[in-house]
Amino acid sequence: MTLGRLRWALTPETTRPLVSVVTPTYNRADLLTTRTLPSLIRQTYTRWEAVVVGDACTDDTAARIAALQDPRIRFENLPQRGVYPEDPLRRWMVAGSTPANRALELARGRWLGYLDDDDVLLEDHLERLLAFARESRAEFVFGAGDFQRSPAEWLRIGALPPTPGHVMHSSVLYRSYLRFLRYDLEAWKESVGADAHLWGRMDRLGVRFAFLDRVVCRAPLRPGETLAGQRAAERRADAHRTEARQTST
Repeated sequence: MTLGRLRWALTPETTRPLVSVVTPTYNRADLLTTRTLPSLIRQTYTRWEAVVVGDACTDDTAARIAALQDPRIRFENLPQRGVYPEDPLRRWMVAGSTPANRALELARGRWLGYLDDDDVLLEDHLERLLAFARESRAEFVFGAGDFQRSPAEWLRIGALPPTPGHVMHSSVLYRSYLRFLRYDLEAWKESVGADAHLWGRMDRLGVRFAFLDRVVCRAPLRPGETLAGQRAAERRADAHRTEARQTST
């Protein structure tokens, strides 16, 4: 079915549509249930469901989520982890795509949002983005996000066009009929993360994007971190060293 036919088949919007917020996760139970999901529970817009899918978690994620006692939060744990590249950098680009795609399958809402398992939504995140989507008549809206680079440094991310580095993953909200476009586990072949790869495919397909110039989410440092992105930089360095060794032989 083409995008045009999907638009045409859309039934009239209700005043309070259900929003499905998808969250892939792997063994991050404490942060997920003490920082991330509580920011969703505090939303001023209350008609949402959280679809959390574990990438074959081996910790107590299920028990921690159950302890929150919020029936709007659903959790499914995959029986085995997604198959990702062995190369550290390539793996980093697409890790979590398998549970994210399963979450899209399970989502029941008219709108789809995303929440990384260590991010935080501002309390009016859903309310603001829904209102902006109506005003702009866009199919995909996103706001700005604050990314904590170090204890003393925050970076503001968000701008059009929706190219790599312009869209914070947890800042997006889009029509559920776009879920036929899934996260591509081979996005690394184009040297881009699975999320940016997905936005690029949507853009080329003609999806209507709009940017809300307002912070709607934050990505604070994880406990014990002093520099965000350090792990990614280490993975890149390892990848370059491996490539150099292979070339020399």
